[in-house]
Amino acid sequence: MLEGNADGLELVDTTLDGGVGLRHGRAFSGRRAVAESIPSIIRWTSKRRFLDYETSIVKTVSERLRTLIEEIEPGVHQFQNVEYVSKDGNSLGSRSFWQICNRIDSIHRTEGNWTFNGVNREPPPKSLGPPRLVFDIEKTGTAEFWHDKHDSAETIMSDHA
Repeated sequence: MLEGNADGLELVDTTLDGGVGLRHGRAFSGRRAVAESIPSIIRWTSKRRFLDYETSIVKTVSERLRTLIEEIEPGVHQFQNVEYVSKDGNSLGSRSFWQICNRIDSIHRTEGNWTFNGVNREPPPKSLGPPRLVFDIEKTGTAEFWHDKHDSAETIMSDHA
């Protein structure tokens, strides 16, 4: 459960580009968030320990993973401290909200078998076999972590990352 901005995550740039995730799914948009819209507290109700990468409504990372991300792709992504608290309000520690700030059209249109409806990517019909998603290295360029502008739910990373 998030605490902080009740209106949800807002983006610095909401310019339409033919993709998704600019109005809904903004945590997976690939664009920088307005700092004041980032939740300041996340209430953790699970008994399990945190993983280095946690995601539900927003992505958070451990300090160890944040350091690694910054080593791989320095100065690209947005991080902001978020306090995790237990059901009874006790502090469980601080982590970093992570907003990936690479938004690209990365899917190879002819090598894979996914289809596009103009904005979203869609799985292939069963007649084309199992889904095969192929990324175009010419489109990904130097990006190590990104969100494809045609998919508002995936965090994608390079083989190097």
